[in-house]
Amino acid sequence: MIVILAAMDVEVALLASRMEQPEEINLKGRVFTTGILCGHEAAVGASGVGKTNAANCAQMAIDYFKPDYLLHTGIAGSLTRDAGVLSIVLGEKLTFHDLDHRIMEKFFPFQTYFYSDEGLLKTAEDYLKEQNDHFLKGLIATGDSFIESTAQKNAITDRMPALCADMESAAVAATAYINGVPFLVVRAISDLADEESRGDYEQNERTAADIGAGIVMRVLERWG
Repeated sequence: MIVILAAMDVEVALLASRMEQPEEINLKGRVFTTGILCGHEAAVGASGVGKTNAANCAQMAIDYFKPDYLLHTGIAGSLTRDAGVLSIVLGEKLTFHDLDHRIMEKFFPFQTYFYSDEGLLKTAEDYLKEQNDHFLKGLIATGDSFIESTAQKNAITDRMPALCADMESAAVAATAYINGVPFLVVRAISDLADEESRGDYEQNERTAADIGAGIVMRVLERWG
């Protein structure tokens, strides 16, 4: 069983639409579509926006479905010139940009970074290289705010070399880590995390969401 999570319905719509033998399961308000996706038994659902929703939903999905792997996808704001709009970012490692890393190291689960599964990561990377698709692999930073100014962006990149920012990935990654579930994070850039972000986000939301979902499906096709 593979669980695939994203924050919003738009980010899982393509995945749910490709599910064979689909059935819906309501878990305390979160609707999961279950069935066969790219040859794998899978469950796809939207957690809601933000770290609390993401962690809560990930734990609930792990408890209920007992997945072998967890994939997380969605859109993000770029923090580097190398990641333009609609670029793909593979989350090699994940952390929080709004939580003191000294606290992360000192308290459970005693981790500053959470790392995607090497096998899943390589599968995604190999596919993207074969397609000659532009992508980046590295650090994704998560926090409970939509980044929409150069000042906000610089406040993150001055402290860490993150490629993009989102509001859920590290929370999902931390939950998967605590439960011993291998995971992969795939994000597509919807905006440049600057003063134009709101408009760019609205314009590119669906396209970027489908790009991320598409990469997830290609990974599943090649996995196992």
